[in-house]
Amino acid sequence: MTDGENHVRPRAPRLDNKVGPLARLRLRFRVRGVAPSTGRRLPGVEGLRAIAATSILVIHTWGEASRSGPPDLGRLGNNHIGDFSYGVTLFFALSGFLLYRPFVAAMLRSEPRPAFTRYLRNRALRILPAYWVILLLCALVLGSAFFRDSQGVLHQGRLIDPGLLAQAGLFAQDYDPNTLLTGIGPAWSLAVEAVFYLTLPLLVLVAFGLGSRATRFNVRIAAALAPAAILLGVGLAGRAVAWKVFPAPVWAGWGTHWHAVVERSFFCQADLFTFGMALAVARVLWEDGRLRLPRHWRAAAAVTALAAYAVSSRVSWMDAQLSYSPYNTLMALACALLVALVVLTPPDRSYLVRLLETRWLVGLGIISYSVFLWHDPIIWFLRDHGLTFAGRIGLVANVAIVFATTVVLSWLTYRFVEAPALRLKFRDRGATEAAAASQVQAAP
Repeated sequence: MTDGENHVRPRAPRLDNKVGPLARLRLRFRVRGVAPSTGRRLPGVEGLRAIAATSILVIHTWGEASRSGPPDLGRLGNNHIGDFSYGVTLFFALSGFLLYRPFVAAMLRSEPRPAFTRYLRNRALRILPAYWVILLLCALVLGSAFFRDSQGVLHQGRLIDPGLLAQAGLFAQDYDPNTLLTGIGPAWSLAVEAVFYLTLPLLVLVAFGLGSRATRFNVRIAAALAPAAILLGVGLAGRAVAWKVFPAPVWAGWGTHWHAVVERSFFCQADLFTFGMALAVARVLWEDGRLRLPRHWRAAAAVTALAAYAVSSRVSWMDAQLSYSPYNTLMALACALLVALVVLTPPDRSYLVRLLETRWLVGLGIISYSVFLWHDPIIWFLRDHGLTFAGRIGLVANVAIVFATTVVLSWLTYRFVEAPALRLKFRDRGATEAAAASQVQAAP
């Protein structure tokens, strides 16, 4: 991995700066006012975000759009439709990679650590404005937010209780069995993301504390990997607690009990960020010419990812995706390997990156955060107004209707809410742009 312990190899040219149609830092196209808030970007990442958001939209449309219940897709379809939920796992892997990478780069290159205040401000500008606007519109206007009655039954309609709205707005709804999943249902995973955002600076301090005075470069690499190892341990411990301390069937992770609270928490999901963070270390070493990958590593990574998915998909537990099942840790590895195929390959040599860089995928990836927030309330709104259909053919129609409606609303939200907020991140021109550029793309 390194060329000697103390010898520093001449730094290879940054791959981000290569001249080429896929690796340019400035995105050439504009989609009627929708474009990245910064020209600095990693090719292929927006496409991955588009795939993650679309997969979540599909699984929720299948499960919620029809009043007669999820359509029967046959044995094979019924066994695998739930795997679309792993779009959330892909988002977590991307967050671990993109947000940790600037800190790893600073540590391994003996550069100043990016400021935590700027990092936290950027995270707030990234997630809060759009989330608050969409939450209020869904709760007060569309009437497609979730709330629980006195019996704990989850209902959908107008959420006018100021206390519940405040809980949802501050990502605190998932810490009480009586309010779990209230507001925008899929935002439970955004609450997990928020805890990761707040935890990351502490993990960075651990890494810098372990590696800042190290004279051997291998020790600094180990220090950089320590936060990933910590989150792996935390996540596995959380899964064990959900399993042994608050025992319940796997599919009970959406109920009104403490098992569900633990299962929907960062405590139980922390390990899903692990492999993305480890990939951030590999990416920095690769950029600097310190990591030489074997000739056929891409084939090996693809086979390993497919094998991990094949093993996980054979789980017979109902609704095991995103539960305390250890197979979710395996799927996090598979998602990180998919990201590795994108970010550890020169873009101009990768057919996968070329596919992910198609204009419609990049455009969808740019608005993917709003897609993630809008799609589920839209499904319930359309269902309540009799605008969805039953059966397999109905599923195709429902996906098309939900997708089209969600994209339009997401475009408007990005154009008039997200983009203006994101531009505030770059007013201070003296700031390090590398950190900001990576954090712009961070999931969701």
